[in-house]
Amino acid sequence: MSLRIDEIRSFVAVAETGSFSAAARVLKRAQSVVSMHIAGFEAELGYKLFDRTPKPVLTAQGQELLVGAKRVLVEADRLQSRAAALSDKQTPSLYMGIDLVLEAPVMIDLLRLFSMTFPAVRLQVENISGSEARWFFSNTGMNLALVFSSEPSLESNEIILGRSPLSIVVAKNHPLASLSDPTVDDLRQYRQIVVHARDPESTGPNIVNTDHWEIDSGLWALGLAARGVGWAILPKFLLIGQSAFRSSVVAIKSPFALEAQRLVLRSKNGEVSQTIIDWWAKTIAKNKNKLGLENL
Repeated sequence: MSLRIDEIRSFVAVAETGSFSAAARVLKRAQSVVSMHIAGFEAELGYKLFDRTPKPVLTAQGQELLVGAKRVLVEADRLQSRAAALSDKQTPSLYMGIDLVLEAPVMIDLLRLFSMTFPAVRLQVENISGSEARWFFSNTGMNLALVFSSEPSLESNEIILGRSPLSIVVAKNHPLASLSDPTVDDLRQYRQIVVHARDPESTGPNIVNTDHWEIDSGLWALGLAARGVGWAILPKFLLIGQSAFRSSVVAIKSPFALEAQRLVLRSKNGEVSQTIIDWWAKTIAKNKNKLGLENL
């Protein structure tokens, strides 16, 4: 399957405006072009996106696809803006990815220390997931990343800084919290909250339940678990951090093995000074307790 961004734009525009002519005006394209895009998209997918009598109405498949299509467009616009920024002569000398699961208050403190130690360094920070790091290194100017990843990187230099144990977390009043020895079938009775940022080349997170929500923030996942929306597999440091939600949750026994996540520092060869790499490695080592990291 080969999806085209113009077809996705036309699909979203028709869904939002309710007509091919209105979508054409929004996109500043001929109506025939929009119709061609929708027809091509449907042919590629193998099913109809709209019922066309008398006006286009989303089919069940189209409705299901719409949310993901909108997200693709947001990421496409984001990438376009980033690509334009990278052509600017004032491009930051350090473009760093920080895992979106890492607790913001701790990382903000570390970035403040970084600014004091390296006042002349221009820095651009991107919140990413471990699975996205390879894509960002290959397709953007990103040259440093602090991420959790279970797979070693073959495309960049890598230092393992520690490991963070994982736990299944639920609200203290959640039905799962009362089970001394929950099974996988028990977990599947309740919604799972998955911390995950989409990446075309990733294999995806550990999803146990087909009924699951995907969240791009560890703190949001913790908050949703604390409010009883579902259960989540979360790293230890979220349970010892500064979030007010941590007092409302409890870790329960897992019916399957949970491999501790590796926190790694990745860098592009020759693009980041060794002084900066060493500083991050030493700083993370000094703050292992705050980050809930275990020694290797």
